[in-house]
Amino acid sequence: MLLDQLLEKYIKGGFIAGGIAVTLKKGEEPHLAIRGKAAIDDALHLKRDAIFRIYSMTKPVTSLAAMMCFEEGAFDLDDPVSSFLPGFQNTRIFHETEGAIDSPVEMTIRHVFTHTAGITLPAFSDDPLVPSYLANGLDGMRSTGDLKDVVDRLGSMPVLFEPGSRWKYSMATDILGRLVEVWSGQDFETFLKNRLFEPLGMKDTAFQVPEGAINRLTTCYAVDETGIRDIQDSASRSSFLQRPQFPSGSGGLVSTTDDFLKFMTLLMQKGVYGGKRFLKEETFDLMIRNHLHGDMEELGAGEFNFMRWSGIGFGLGFYTVTDPEKAGFPGKAGEYGWTGAAGTIFFINPEEEIAGLLMVQHMPGNIYPLRAEFRRTVYQHYQV
Repeated sequence: MLLDQLLEKYIKGGFIAGGIAVTLKKGEEPHLAIRGKAAIDDALHLKRDAIFRIYSMTKPVTSLAAMMCFEEGAFDLDDPVSSFLPGFQNTRIFHETEGAIDSPVEMTIRHVFTHTAGITLPAFSDDPLVPSYLANGLDGMRSTGDLKDVVDRLGSMPVLFEPGSRWKYSMATDILGRLVEVWSGQDFETFLKNRLFEPLGMKDTAFQVPEGAINRLTTCYAVDETGIRDIQDSASRSSFLQRPQFPSGSGGLVSTTDDFLKFMTLLMQKGVYGGKRFLKEETFDLMIRNHLHGDMEELGAGEFNFMRWSGIGFGLGFYTVTDPEKAGFPGKAGEYGWTGAAGTIFFINPEEEIAGLLMVQHMPGNIYPLRAEFRRTVYQHYQV
């Protein structure tokens, strides 16, 4: 099959140790391609229940949790963040000579969902806020302190630009995780477990790999354009073996192929899984439509993640394709999804009723054209 051939090409070329690729079509059984190993020196081949670091594919999970609170009347999208987190009062914009100036626009919940709040993320940035973020222990999922501490410190920082005026990948989704706690009265991990993971049967999705599952955790490799160079995160010594003080809603989850397919099935069925409705259809539709004034390219996404963002907007937790021809994507408009720092990607095209999931482990995850080739292969598989 095409997916098997794609994975084999990258394994034989020394670019990845192994991977799992999946195509989904509504009403049909998923096609899985499982090739290679969980680690190069493993004697056994990769198994379907292997555990992967999904990093930023945590963001759509957090966003959906937040929208469950939205349905319960906890907030409106244009509410100021400061209505729930007082530390975000008096939004200030970084200014090179004046230090910080008052923003004419207050940061809202919509800005946080769409990465237009002016927050940054040191690992993906070289902007003027990075030194002060690092000095204050703010470094994505490696930030110090618990969730409340981290978000309180984010609230004390100036923003890069007037909220809503530009798009900037950021730690904003961590703010959503904290807001879920405020809105629900539960800690973030408990909310995810009780409201999503257990009802969906996502038994291996968590912020920590339990002791009994360590042998299923994959190794993540450091790579360059020529292939694997070193181990980036060993399965036996991974930070994911310890419970984090800071459960990052931006990038802290591990998961398995079958677990994430359950989450994707919930999305493909517009908020329903196993006959149970988790989200109203109109709320789900609100999540996957473009909330930007233009596309990501027009709002300054540039070459983020080594991609062109022309013809692609951003919804409440996902990219969303508004103009496939402009974006250079196959299929009809409406595709949505996201990626993870270790090379993972998922996408769903509701018009074509197809989806794809790729689980691999290498960093940086955007250094190969594997994700783009995977997307094309999924569409080719269904001859779209």
